[in-house]
Amino acid sequence: MDFSDQKNGAWTKDQATPFLVSDGDFLVSRGNGSRKLIGRGALARHVPSPVAFPSTMIRVRVHPEVMISEYLTTIWESLLVRHQIEKAARTTVHRAYTISHDTLADIRLPLPPITEQRRIVEKLQNHLTHLDSGQCSLQRGISLIPELRSAVRNTAISGRVPSTSTLNHWRWGQLGDVIARIETGRSLPRERRPAKENEWGIIKASAMTWGNFNNDEHKAVQAGTKIDPRHEINQNDLLISRANTSTHVGASVLVGECRPRLLLSDKSLRLVPKEGIAKTWLIHILSSPYVRRQISSMATGTLESMRNITQQNLMRIKIPIPSHEEQLVIGDAIKAQLKRIDHLAEHIEPLRLQSEHLRESLLTRAFEGQLVRQNPADEPVSATLARIRAEREAQGGRRESTPRRPRRPAPSSSSPLARTAVQLEFEL
Repeated sequence: MDFSDQKNGAWTKDQATPFLVSDGDFLVSRGNGSRKLIGRGALARHVPSPVAFPSTMIRVRVHPEVMISEYLTTIWESLLVRHQIEKAARTTVHRAYTISHDTLADIRLPLPPITEQRRIVEKLQNHLTHLDSGQCSLQRGISLIPELRSAVRNTAISGRVPSTSTLNHWRWGQLGDVIARIETGRSLPRERRPAKENEWGIIKASAMTWGNFNNDEHKAVQAGTKIDPRHEINQNDLLISRANTSTHVGASVLVGECRPRLLLSDKSLRLVPKEGIAKTWLIHILSSPYVRRQISSMATGTLESMRNITQQNLMRIKIPIPSHEEQLVIGDAIKAQLKRIDHLAEHIEPLRLQSEHLRESLLTRAFEGQLVRQNPADEPVSATLARIRAEREAQGGRRESTPRRPRRPAPSSSSPLARTAVQLEFEL
């Protein structure tokens, strides 16, 4: 749990005291926009003082004779608990997911004796430490894949490709020196659904966003719309996104497989190279970090979510231009290197998924009683609970609990307390 991300509250010290976090507290997210994140929990350790938990969380404190906090932490990430939380989560009017005290109270947990809980936690921590280390390495490898692709594409600019001349033997020019013309599509009335096989479709910006042409990213053109067949996309077309987010404006793709009856949109451009210009080279030039930086600097628009690059600015982009023979060599060399990177990525992703399955398997075995040996001499939890109940009855039925915020009349809208959310707490 990271306590560095915090902000000041409007409470007095007395108001905040009951809700200050202590070592060993288990905090649960009670609201989130994602079903997979709702109800996620974390154990508080090395808590800076003072810090209170917000109304978006529920604090869980376990009875020390019934459960250890570390056991709750590990079991909380198991599929056994996740399935119960996600099934019980409810949506709000704002389409967020929420859980309540009752949801937590109804969650069923396997509860071995305290001594066995400690053995389970020790065994799991040993396995999960090694697994976490492996997962970190895999995640690091996955995060480096885009950097590798960018470095390879930069060779189209730097000239550091085997069997080519150095940059000194190339001439500098502009994109307009290698482009014969730019063709653009039209804005057509469309449906909210993809086009059927016998219908015309018009591509979305996302069809060009991620480096490979995705002809599934389209919408159906409304029936009866006049179609200009010159706007139909064909295999081996070189397309570029005229309008997109600041990160993806100017994203380019070389069309591979393409369904028939698919049209350019008004936010897409088709670049037609001059005679003697290799598309296999030009696509890597357009995708290189050097050109991407120029496109970003030339893009206009006040909203980050929709930036534009004009045809005039595109034609002004500076590029080094090798001979046609070198263009072919560069295009083939970069394609081969990118293919090796894709092959590497294809091997890493299954390993990452395998590590996730291994984690789930470990947790399942632990909470099915298959990870550590059971000791018949351990006091069962049922006996512990019976003893605790008997002790409470002997004390008049009183039980210790963490203080709760007392009920009070709703403050006026002018009061700073009117904006203070009610804190939630749950004690096992």
